[in-house]
Amino acid sequence: MQELSCTWVPGTLNVVRVRLRPGRSAQAVTTTIELTSTRLARIFGPQALNDLYLKGRATVQADPQQVALLT
Repeated sequence: MQELSCTWVPGTLNVVRVRLRPGRSAQAVTTTIELTSTRLARIFGPQALNDLYLKGRATVQADPQQVALLT
């Protein structure tokens, strides 16, 4: 499982910035992807948007298949 951090892209109404945090190795690079909130909900389910709408950010646990769908 991989932890994803989701936030809204400033100035947009439906674009989400997703940061993929790889394992804790010294050479790990954080990847940033932008996608629509609709696509995020299709991949992780509508519950993934609850914290995003209420708090402006959310943390999601993703399996390798879900991560592959993001890229």
